[in-house]
Amino acid sequence: MTIGWMLATFAVLMALGVPIGFCLALSAALKILLDGQLPVLILAQQYYEALDNFSLLAVPLFVLAGELMAVSGITARLVGMSRALIGHVRGGLAQANILTNMFMGAISGSALADLTAIGSMMIPAMKREGYRADFAVAVTSCAAMMAPIIPPSIIAVIYGSVTGVSIGDLFLGGVVPGVLAGMAMLGLVWFLAPRVGAVPVPAAAWSERRRAVSSAVPAMVMPVIIIGGILSGVFTPTEAGAVAALYALLYGLVGRRHSGRSLYRNFSSAAFMTGSALVTLAGAGLFSWVLSRAGVGQAALQLLLSVTSDPQWAMLLLIAFFFALGIFLEPVPALIIVVPIMGPMVAHLGFDPVHFGIVTIMLLVLGSVTPPVGILAMVACRIAGIGYSQTFRMLLPFIGVWLAVILLVAYVPGLVLWLPRLVQGG
Repeated sequence: MTIGWMLATFAVLMALGVPIGFCLALSAALKILLDGQLPVLILAQQYYEALDNFSLLAVPLFVLAGELMAVSGITARLVGMSRALIGHVRGGLAQANILTNMFMGAISGSALADLTAIGSMMIPAMKREGYRADFAVAVTSCAAMMAPIIPPSIIAVIYGSVTGVSIGDLFLGGVVPGVLAGMAMLGLVWFLAPRVGAVPVPAAAWSERRRAVSSAVPAMVMPVIIIGGILSGVFTPTEAGAVAALYALLYGLVGRRHSGRSLYRNFSSAAFMTGSALVTLAGAGLFSWVLSRAGVGQAALQLLLSVTSDPQWAMLLLIAFFFALGIFLEPVPALIIVVPIMGPMVAHLGFDPVHFGIVTIMLLVLGSVTPPVGILAMVACRIAGIGYSQTFRMLLPFIGVWLAVILLVAYVPGLVLWLPRLVQGG
């Protein structure tokens, strides 16, 4: 069975609606079984090998932290603070939406968790204030993409565990690009606001702003603890996940937001989401191992070098490739499948692994809102009660802004590497 047939099998299984983790594992298993060159035991070994990494323990912990924060009142306090601070600016409620996502991104690390937590509050509020529903969907779904960029990021944990790149450096490297993306979206919202139904809102009194900020301080302490603890060496990124979950649990208990029933739902949901993610990750790991063993990485390098050996042009081609890949595959399986076989290419072209990692993550995450798949935009549409196809035109300017930021980050590596180098130098 050739690699081409394996890819075709994967595509057929996807078309039949088989979950992607099983599509990857089954197509790779058929390749091994039909070739008959390896013992069947290798299937279980490689399937397990993909998950045999201490760093991956951070994934269920950060997922649990996100679940606990959804009911602890953190999101409501951050929304209140954002509205009090910039709600009077042109397009203020949409601006507050982006700012809240920026703060939440520094807490949850999951785009989908941010979208559901913030979107359930902000999308109905934006519609009530006269904003077009497609605009509310575009703002909320695109703002949620900051979560996997701004630390702590679950996808960065997975990228680091697969490639061996420092997760701490990936966390630090995502700070500036994530903030740049947020600022770019704030500017775009200011420009679009008069066309999408935004109405002027009076500025909040200074006393109201102080109350809103003080009420949100406990929520904003969490990212300081996580990042500060990692940088100071007090705990590892994996231990940071445990600290985040414990903080979210205590925060909710002090605020009397948790009950026995809600905690059962939170832990059950976190276990289900983690199990689903790890099954996908294991299947993708087996699939990637088969590709690597077949020499796909070297073949891809030779193909790229036959087109260009200039790192600048190679980066542009890789950007186009990862953007297209992210449209059709979810970020985690796409990352697990492709990034390991890209190792020879990254080394040959001299790309910094942290810089290349952040660019790759940003491109794959962008596919989460890009038609025709765009899972984040689909979820936001369900909250808004509109059809996904109604949002295509409104999503385009936000996708364009994100692509512009990604190109800037790709060709100015210092935007990613400055903070890790500053901390290492200190």
